[in-house]
Amino acid sequence: MLDIKKIILISFPSLLISLIPLFLISGPFLSDLSVVLVSFFFLINIYLNKNLDVFNNIFFKIFLIFFLYLVINSLIKYYDINNLRSSVSYIRFGIFTLAVIYFLDKKPVLIKWLFLVLTFSFVLLTVDGFIQYFLKHNLIGKPVDLESYRIMFLFNDEYILGSFLSRMYPIFLGITFFLYKDKKYFIILISLLFILIEILIFLSGERVAFFFNTLAGVFTILMIRNFKKLRILTLALSFIAIIFISFHDNSAKKRIWDQTINQFGFKSSKLHIFSSTHESHYDSAYKMFLDNKLLGIGIRNFRNFCNEERYKVGQNSCSTHPHNTYVQLLSETGIVGLSFALVIFIYYIFKMFNHFKGALFKKKYLFNDYEICMLAAILITIWPFAPSGNFFNNWLSIIYYFPVGFLLWSLKNKFSKSS
Repeated sequence: MLDIKKIILISFPSLLISLIPLFLISGPFLSDLSVVLVSFFFLINIYLNKNLDVFNNIFFKIFLIFFLYLVINSLIKYYDINNLRSSVSYIRFGIFTLAVIYFLDKKPVLIKWLFLVLTFSFVLLTVDGFIQYFLKHNLIGKPVDLESYRIMFLFNDEYILGSFLSRMYPIFLGITFFLYKDKKYFIILISLLFILIEILIFLSGERVAFFFNTLAGVFTILMIRNFKKLRILTLALSFIAIIFISFHDNSAKKRIWDQTINQFGFKSSKLHIFSSTHESHYDSAYKMFLDNKLLGIGIRNFRNFCNEERYKVGQNSCSTHPHNTYVQLLSETGIVGLSFALVIFIYYIFKMFNHFKGALFKKKYLFNDYEICMLAAILITIWPFAPSGNFFNNWLSIIYYFPVGFLLWSLKNKFSKSS
């Protein structure tokens, strides 16, 4: 007999978690709604079972302090209801992370569902991306802007295909290793999809996504144990194909290589930080920080003040955000807010150094291959030396926190078995 209560309280939110990659492709609405619903069902489960121990972990304690600071910051630096709404609703991402851990324990098949959804999502985007590249329109018949040299996301006009692929690919890789670590022939077979994904990231024309994919690829190769040769081979074949494409397709070469060289200023007398536009954003953000060193100018307030004469440094200095997570936190949340990100990044580097040192000299690995892939996805989020999206963007925040729950779940189970 069907247990309706279990289906509603456990199976349904577990299914929503597994569908999030597909919801992210559809846009921000369904993915954000899923995060809210999963968090809601998680809290109901906690209330019914009186299991408050789930909140007793270091991640949530740090997150809660950061969340409370954002709320206090918004109240002190209040500009309009939008910045206060963003800070108050930010709690859902911390709760969602705990919910992923909880439902993975209650419904382990969730991770298999997620693998199927990720496989479908990547096949769908890969087919659509290559159709755009070769036929100059997408699966739903929308023509590609030939002058942009870039491939669109499937269901909207935004150029975020490369960002999605580069950020979700390490998660897909890690779950594949987790589920099929004893079925190497299957992993070799699916490696063709891995190669196509990396080629498509290049063809998307998103330079930051291409850099992040390369960074995550090198990181994974250095850190994993069992699939090192396979990962080296897939990355090498991807780069061989990319080099071949660069020689034979001037548009791809122009977007990734030529424009990057030009915007950095290597062909002019003045070098820039990523580009003159990015440099203007950073200069404007730094001026805001100098006037508001401790608390910053307030979350999501860069857009509200960047046109003021005291912060404006040129025609390109204003935007919705400064296009770098650490610069944004510095300008909008001050030294206090930035310190959270810096502490996490330094701790991350410390743990990775210990893992690499142990693997190199003692053949002891702090993290398994699945965890390394999740850490690679997190590395893309916390890497400071690259342009980035709005830190408080809902769509991006879901991608930021998604691998954290899967990583903490694995570490929790590993710790439980060893104690």
